[in-house]
Amino acid sequence: MVNNMKIMVIVKNLNGGGAERVAANLASCLSEYEKTILVVINADNAIYETTTEMINLKMPLNKGKIKFLWHLKLAAKVRNLKKKYKITHTISFMAEADLANILSKKSDKTVVSVRNKWSTYTPKGLRHYKNRWVFHKADKIVSLSQMVGYDLMKFYGVDRENIVTIYNPCYKENIKQNILNGVISEEERKVFEKYKGKIIITAGRLEPQKGQWHLIRAFSEVVKKYSDAKLIILGRGNEKDYLKELIKGFRLEHSVFLWGQKSNPYIYLANSDLFVFSSIYEGLGNILIECMACGLPVISTDCAFGPKELLAPEEDLFSTVEKSTKGMYGVLVPPMDGKKYNSKASLTNSEQILADTICELLENDSLRLNYKNKIYLRGNDFSPENITQQWLQLLANM
Repeated sequence: MVNNMKIMVIVKNLNGGGAERVAANLASCLSEYEKTILVVINADNAIYETTTEMINLKMPLNKGKIKFLWHLKLAAKVRNLKKKYKITHTISFMAEADLANILSKKSDKTVVSVRNKWSTYTPKGLRHYKNRWVFHKADKIVSLSQMVGYDLMKFYGVDRENIVTIYNPCYKENIKQNILNGVISEEERKVFEKYKGKIIITAGRLEPQKGQWHLIRAFSEVVKKYSDAKLIILGRGNEKDYLKELIKGFRLEHSVFLWGQKSNPYIYLANSDLFVFSSIYEGLGNILIECMACGLPVISTDCAFGPKELLAPEEDLFSTVEKSTKGMYGVLVPPMDGKKYNSKASLTNSEQILADTICELLENDSLRLNYKNKIYLRGNDFSPENITQQWLQLLANM
């Protein structure tokens, strides 16, 4: 067991994304017990903060024509920092940081944190073999969920003994303060006040993985029954124009709001009535843990991976629900197919089930309140103290 560990946490940036937020928070938590530094590949436009020492490597965002030279330069910078700070353990988040962690390895123990279903991201080709090399060179891999760990074993041949599952923490107290101190615009406040009881919200990057178009399509059926229902979508990304076109096609301009990315999304979550998660695939779905801190009832697709482990751990992780399923802490619906449709196409079976499930929770206040209480208590299983101790135990035993 190592005493007086010197820990480095590496992350690409701090300007949005669940992994980046977790990295910043983890560095802060670890620093309460051991010397810890947070190394950011490029910290420009950072919106996340940390209480520990942060080093901005200021690497250019454009990798240039020969990308491997960019990676070698990054690895050299990280290696110099490892030497300067006498780092004993290095934890990396996301692909660029993972590669730099392994390429810069000295006498330190390297930990790669796998946050997503990588077999979907890189099913074949050069990136697949690069990731396979990184995973096999790492001393330990922390998988964000049990099924992410299984994915690593199945598709990348990683030994089970080298994988440890550590969930993201639920920062109830921090999120509570964000809610109390949060500020929203007058226009936004009026929406929450006027349509209380009928506000559905989702949050995440506007990218294909998140499947927000399936939610919009399902919501087009919800408003036929509840004309005063509103859908708020938080996030930014490449799918914004497609989502706007879909909203226009369904004539939902006064019912669906794209409010962009928020540095403090929690006040929006806390003022909503129902969270709907439409992802095609995940590693865990950290926003679901944040919903726990907000006491916000959740409907989620039973996508691979994560939602079932969080909302219905009593269910078989290796099966997929075929109908609306009331789990212990939230409601699961069948996965979406990930295909893009226009407003003229009929709803898929999964989209119709999602629409019906939303309506059921909107009309059943007692059911919604029951899930509100249950999901809030579920957050205790992921307290920062418990999760930080799991990380410290992992590092100390390496």
